[in-house]
Amino acid sequence: MAWKWYDIDNYTASIGGDRYYAGLQLHGEDFYANITFHKEGPLPDSTAPTRYGQRFYGHLDFRQMQIFVDLLRNEEPLRFGWNESNPNMFHLMTGSEPVGEGEGDGI
Repeated sequence: MAWKWYDIDNYTASIGGDRYYAGLQLHGEDFYANITFHKEGPLPDSTAPTRYGQRFYGHLDFRQMQIFVDLLRNEEPLRFGWNESNPNMFHLMTGSEPVGEGEGDGI
């Protein structure tokens, strides 16, 4: 099976809960993803049901949340994708950028 990719338009973040540490919700055109960051224990398998449109539910260790939030805050464009035959293989990635672009206004 192929990879599915979606552009991310906006996101929400949450912290707290008795069964998990935090969560990120990613939104795009005809797309929704919920990434749950767990404190401990084995991670549940990720799923990508299509019953109510294209949705994705993924799970990561809480120590990976800061990396996700950093990309969401500081990079654009962003895309999210997963392997249809194994949704546990998923990625958040930036669009193509020139080498050495750096931050700021070039001063």
